Parts: sequence; structure tokens; C-alpha cells
Amino acid sequence: MNLYVVRPDGSWYVRPDITLVRDADRFCLPDDFSGARAWRCRCFRIDKAGKAVVPRFARRYVSEWAPGICFYGQRADSSCTPYLDRSTWVAREFQPLASLSEASVESALEALSRVSSQLSLRIGDFLLLEYDSPAELQRGQTLDNITIV
Repeated sequence: MNLYVVRPDGSWYVRPDITLVRDADRFCLPDDFSGARAWRCRCFRIDKAGKAVVPRFARRYVSEWAPGICFYGQRADSSCTPYLDRSTWVAREFQPLASLSEASVESALEALSRVSSQLSLRIGDFLLLEYDSPAELQRGQTLDNITIV
């Protein structure tokens, strides 16, 4: 399984599947990290394998979404890394695509098309679209019942 993360500026990268966690109550930071940044995201599950999907056919590749959070460990020098264990939280319950606004769906379909132009999509992959501004968190703070330790 691949986790394709699309940033608000349109750039994207792939997170390893070992970062995925479904039932989270704690996000643990290594000792040399001072805090974390948390981006809220929408997670779309890929239903169909494909490569170079054009936007007009992208709707065939996703049918559900779930809320999620991408955590980034923040070092003392303010640099961040997305590659920490258990740093991608996705809700277990997926909702139909129709429950989102049309603008959100179109944004996801465009992102799916951009990612698939360079990598092959597989059934079960996740496309995560970050939105809003990140929440800056220090050790001991809570975000949606997830404690940063």
C-alpha cells in the first residue's frame, strides 16, 4: 500500500505504509524533536488500479473518503520530517464521495490525475489531501484526543 500525500501548494510525496495507524491515542516523538506539526487531510481510498489517469475519468478510481491527520516531527532548528512511525492517522469509517462538496471532490480528482501521471495507482492505496494550516503542537498537547508525547 502506498500513501500519496498532496500538500496545499500542489506538491506531493509518498509516505511509507508503516506510518499508517488507524487507532491512535498517542503520537510519540523521538527525544531530539521539540514538537510536531499536524495537517488535517482528506483520505481517498483508491478503488481501481491505473496509470496516467486523465481528470475526466478520475471519478472511476475513488468512491469513498475519510478524515485524517498527517504528523510531521519538528526539530529544535524548525526543520520537519514526515517519516516517523505512526505519523499518518486515518479514520476507520469511510464516507461516500457524495458527502463532500463538489469543489473538494474536484480537487481530489485533479490530485489523483497528477500523481498517477508519474506513478501507478494500486487498489487500496490512499491519496491524502492536506488542507488548512498546520497545528503547531508541543509535547503534552492534545489534538482530537491524540496526545503528543
